[in-house]
Amino acid sequence: MTTALLVFSSTLSRLIPRRTNPIFIADSVARHARTRSPARACAAVLLLSAATGIQPAHAQTAPVSDSVVVTATLSPVEERNLGSATTVITRREIESKGATTVLELLREVPGLDVARQGGDGSLTSVFLRGTNSTQALVLVDGARVNSPFFSGYDFSALTTENVERIEIVRGPFSALYGSDAIGGVIQIFTRPASTGITGQAAAEAGSAGQRQGSVFFSGGSGVLAAAGSYRYARVGGDRSNSDWKEQNGSARLEGRFSDAARVALEASILDGDAGVPGPVGAETPRARGGFREERLELPMWFQPAAGNETTLVLAHVVSKPTFRNPDDRFGFTSSDTNARTWQARASDTWRTGAHEVTAVASWERWVVDAASSFGTALDGASSTILGFAAQDSFRLGTSWFATAGLRYDHHSRFGRAWSPRATLAWLSSDGLWKLRASAGSAFRAPSVGELSYPFSGNPNLQPERSVSYELGAERYLGAGRLEASLFSNELRDLIVFDFVAQENENVGRARTRGAEVAWHQPLGPSLGADVGYTYLDTVDRGTGQELLRRPHHRAFAGASWRPIIALIVSPRATFVGRRADVDPITFDRIESPSFIRCDLFLRYELSRLFPYARIENLTDRRYEEVSGYPAPRRRFAAGLEAKF
Repeated sequence: MTTALLVFSSTLSRLIPRRTNPIFIADSVARHARTRSPARACAAVLLLSAATGIQPAHAQTAPVSDSVVVTATLSPVEERNLGSATTVITRREIESKGATTVLELLREVPGLDVARQGGDGSLTSVFLRGTNSTQALVLVDGARVNSPFFSGYDFSALTTENVERIEIVRGPFSALYGSDAIGGVIQIFTRPASTGITGQAAAEAGSAGQRQGSVFFSGGSGVLAAAGSYRYARVGGDRSNSDWKEQNGSARLEGRFSDAARVALEASILDGDAGVPGPVGAETPRARGGFREERLELPMWFQPAAGNETTLVLAHVVSKPTFRNPDDRFGFTSSDTNARTWQARASDTWRTGAHEVTAVASWERWVVDAASSFGTALDGASSTILGFAAQDSFRLGTSWFATAGLRYDHHSRFGRAWSPRATLAWLSSDGLWKLRASAGSAFRAPSVGELSYPFSGNPNLQPERSVSYELGAERYLGAGRLEASLFSNELRDLIVFDFVAQENENVGRARTRGAEVAWHQPLGPSLGADVGYTYLDTVDRGTGQELLRRPHHRAFAGASWRPIIALIVSPRATFVGRRADVDPITFDRIESPSFIRCDLFLRYELSRLFPYARIENLTDRRYEEVSGYPAPRRRFAAGLEAKF
């Protein structure tokens, strides 16, 4: 499907005058629909709000609690000691919200925008602090899953049955992770294997042809333990040719040879097929898109000596999107892509006195084959990145915590990139207040497609680069937290299609800045809430216009309430403000209207049985996250989960 979208984008770019310079245009564009406001209904639902419980979570290197973050420094660190903006989503939160996809959880992260191109299985992008969707690094247990063909990650297929924990760190993180971590890093940790036999299974059905079933199991004793999961899901859809089906499977074998040595072997497959209905007014009644992602990973953790930890991650990730449209009048009827990432990363951390020093070495090789109805486009085109990083996290007295890091990357095509980063945090003596500041630069290496794809590829491309600053404050309220951040990103050398040269060029410049506020607070033994708001101001410095699909205002409110001990009621509401977009029929720049979406999840606990019900888009709102691609209407589903 990616190949088809590129051809469409290239065709579009020839029709748009150069002056509009479409930085950050998503892969396809469409027409907006009329909307209506359900604010009263949302307010009524949110009166049933309540708190989500917290439990210990799992990290690749060691078990950690919800107040400990791994992704920000590559080792477990208390959130109060970090100078970075972070969000942690635990397994218990996933279950209490009834979320079956990762993208639904990401809608309630400050500073993060989600744009899905229609219904289930449609192309889904995320934007961290206004940066491009290609500028957010996505990891699964430390392995990079971003596509090497055309950068970014499509969240449409990622489900939650095997997710233990999600960490989102916002800001530039190329100093640790190298390419793509301009807006931040989203890391998914899979569920660990445990001793004994445990598991759960669920099945549900609902409107619009919804059918889902999933199972997770874990067991082991002594040295070895294993875990596995499987999900099947399908939806009939709301529009013609908008059906979707998917099968996901995973397996994990762990060897715990001692308290100082753990090795695991992981494998996962995401496989899906979806109709591609096209934008309203330019429907594609027989177009189909397929997606397959394969991940094979070997994570290892060792403790050679007291105060010294070593991790090693070896992984192979394959992305195989396909596209078929027998009715394409331009003759573009099919595309097949095989994009492969080979990767290895080693890190070593020493703790001595007030310092924690980490050294990192990584290697990645991207290889892409691509073909379409016009013939072979790429045959083993590749790029290689070798990187080295060093970081020191240290205390200054009793109240100050600092981190300084620097990374060097060498790319086989464009050469070198340096990425520095520093943070500073102050924690009050009573532990109730934290002030933080950070600054750094980051880069995104041009993808294999941007370098080599016929008619648009440019082998002389340089990396996209950014310089970012952030100030933040946090107030700890018992088990809750109130946080606020101000941020600014200057982006240069952005890769866009140059209409005169008829190829990709480093001609784009942009700025994003804004503010985030979030509050997570238990309000009692049975009541609590999550609330967040993001203000975003963006500008394409080439045209003076704001960037597409970046709302100035976005807010969310969610809660979990136990009116009785066995019943959980979880209402949620998301507000997305007006935002610039492009009409897919006329290619004119338009403004998409704001919308509010409300959801409700109920779950009853009967020993080991958990009947539940879900209502999505409770008020039956007509809205579009991507102009021209209507979002699903109101849907109902009910199911039963069993744990053993």
